[in-house]
Amino acid sequence: MPLPLRSVATAAAALALAGCASLPSERGYAETRALIDAQRPLPADWSPLDRVATPDFPATPMGVDDAVMRAFFHNPRIREAYARLGIGRAELEEARRLVNPTFGFARLSPQGGDGAQITRSLSLGLTDLLLLPARKRLAEGELDRMQKAVAGEVLALATEVEVAWYEAVGAAQIAAMRDLVAQAADRSAELAQRFFDAGNINRLQLEQEHAAATQARIEAAAAGADALRARSALGGLIGLPSSADWRLQTQLPAPRPAAFSADSLIPLALETRLDLAAAKQAVALREDALGVTRRWRWFGTVEVGYEREREIDGGITRGPSVALGLPLFNQGQGAVARAQAELLQARAELDAQVLAVQNAAHLGIERLTVAATIAERYRTELVPRREAIVARTQEQVNFMLAGVFELLVAKQQEYDAYQAYLEAVRDYWTARAELRGAVGGRLPDDDQPLSPTVGVEAILPAASAAPMDHSAHGGATPATEADPHAGHRMPESPSARDADPHAGHAMPKPQSGSESEPPAQDPSAAEPVDPHAGHRKTVPERDPPAEGDTDDSEKSDNAHSHHEHGDRP
Repeated sequence: MPLPLRSVATAAAALALAGCASLPSERGYAETRALIDAQRPLPADWSPLDRVATPDFPATPMGVDDAVMRAFFHNPRIREAYARLGIGRAELEEARRLVNPTFGFARLSPQGGDGAQITRSLSLGLTDLLLLPARKRLAEGELDRMQKAVAGEVLALATEVEVAWYEAVGAAQIAAMRDLVAQAADRSAELAQRFFDAGNINRLQLEQEHAAATQARIEAAAAGADALRARSALGGLIGLPSSADWRLQTQLPAPRPAAFSADSLIPLALETRLDLAAAKQAVALREDALGVTRRWRWFGTVEVGYEREREIDGGITRGPSVALGLPLFNQGQGAVARAQAELLQARAELDAQVLAVQNAAHLGIERLTVAATIAERYRTELVPRREAIVARTQEQVNFMLAGVFELLVAKQQEYDAYQAYLEAVRDYWTARAELRGAVGGRLPDDDQPLSPTVGVEAILPAASAAPMDHSAHGGATPATEADPHAGHRMPESPSARDADPHAGHAMPKPQSGSESEPPAQDPSAAEPVDPHAGHRKTVPERDPPAEGDTDDSEKSDNAHSHHEHGDRP
């Protein structure tokens, strides 16, 4: 091979070998993992590209961090995001390599004659070679941008899982509270039926008790459906079917006051939000691309090569070749306009992202503060007052100064306050999770210990405190006055749950024996002969009845002693 041809071949081979070096296998993946690990520590065996076909079911109740880790391992969106990293790696691989050289061959024979003209050529695009550094730089920058964007999406998924976990636990708490309320209402309705059969209450009171029990069951069913929806949403994020046997922690931490302000969080968000960093890098890449396009707009397609031709008579001609595209009709106007438009688009997206981050931080801190205030007011003001209203209304019912309907309304408002308090606690933690996502990292007080947890047993009144509680015919004790939550703790034994809310109002068993057995009374209480004996001391003394009125008075007293309220069966 002549020297010029060998030189061109050697140069082409050197360039080809330089462009054949492959990317490291962890390029892009390792950097993205480091970005995620800086915000949320990852286990050493985490590899989102390895698909786990059958996720195992946790043996212990899942906390919020456990749910996030399960999402990292089993959520398909993680693999989809990492697949886009593979696309970015492929584009960088393509940008780092030269285009293949072109080999040409032509054999021309004269018409009706012997012999042939043979031409061989080898050419290489010079434009591609000259643009190789800029193309490689832009592709590397795009891969870096994708790393930040993918890491931001993974962290956004973690925030979504946190919100779903808090909503699922909160919905389960509300469902458990409503179910216990429905159980207490059912027991109260059963006892009311017994007292109606015994003639102690009238038909209106019985229907009120049954209506309250039915309403409680409806609300319990609705709360159970909400809990199932929240559980299903969480299961879809962590890769578990909602019908499987997996459990969550049953309590949410108590809210705590915010130890930071919007002025301190906004700079933190602008610095740590990975999607914002990706938007900033996109602007820088578009500026670089516009500069490259403007510099090379007049430089058309250029190919250099070498040709060797053997003539028909055996003579050989050879030499270099060059092909140059002349920018007569297209001077790169479209490419420049496209690069300018892409830059304007990237800048607009960055401005919108910055504004969204600032507003999200402001809104997040406001929501967190409001949710903490609402939850605290429920805990310290509304719930105790609702409990006190129920206690006072119960006393008035016991003294026959109020009806059962007023007591049922008070109890319903009390239960609504319990549910609203649980919802306020849930809203606080969902607002906190969303604020953490808006900031893009950990909050300043994330390392502080959590307050004692708030569970259903901490606020639900004892099931023995049924709507028709006649067990106490006196006023509130000093302890009840001092503590509005007294007597509103969950029962610790089945005997407490089965207590008779109508104790003290049981009629003696009918002589016919056809009625059902009255509920058992408290062994420590004396067997009541006259259910209203404890109330007569508050009635002013009356003048002795006239002789003609003695029979009517005695009949009245006898009727009252039987505690008949009407509609005797």
